[in-house]
Amino acid sequence: MEITELCEYKGDTWQIELDGERKYYVNGSIVGEFELEKGQNITSEELAGITSADTLRKAKKRALYLLGERLMCRGELLSKLTKTYGEQVAEEAAEYVCELGYVNDEEYAPKLAEYLIKRKRWGVRRVRYEMLHRGLDRELVENTLADIPVEEIDEELLELIGKKYAQKVRDYDDRRRTIAALARRGYDFGAIKRCIDVYLESSEDNGEFDEVYDDYED
Repeated sequence: MEITELCEYKGDTWQIELDGERKYYVNGSIVGEFELEKGQNITSEELAGITSADTLRKAKKRALYLLGERLMCRGELLSKLTKTYGEQVAEEAAEYVCELGYVNDEEYAPKLAEYLIKRKRWGVRRVRYEMLHRGLDRELVENTLADIPVEEIDEELLELIGKKYAQKVRDYDDRRRTIAALARRGYDFGAIKRCIDVYLESSEDNGEFDEVYDDYED
């Protein structure tokens, strides 16, 4: 195949015309990398290499853009890139930004856990699900969560109850709904009982909580 036309198209994009018919558009850096010239003959394999290199360049650029918006783990970045560029190109692009130091799962995992616990006020169960869903390694997730003291989780849960449910936990029906709502946030029933007891310790309704709690243990 002969390159019958090679010219700037728009911005950094160049147009490659083959045999006066087929047109391809690649970044100018690719033209320089492959030392392309008008009148040059290239094989199908060389053309595939040119287009693949341009696709990888786009994937790397996209990876840097996504990381510029917010931090993410390798698995999450890989998932986003794969949808557009395919698994192999996505792997190469992800490895590229990892080598640059822009992605570090060991540093990212504790930050994400802290954000979900303190800002979202989620319990461990939901935090674990979200971390795994984002693509973090299960062992890393479990080790990260194991390092978080129970007292720290309880502190966030107590503050949440104080702000949203302090009055509701004194009413039998509202208390049941509160337990369900906190469970949906990922808190286990033992933690829910512990923290609600703080608000009921001086109340005559304290004993009723055990009855409500028993309904959720089954």
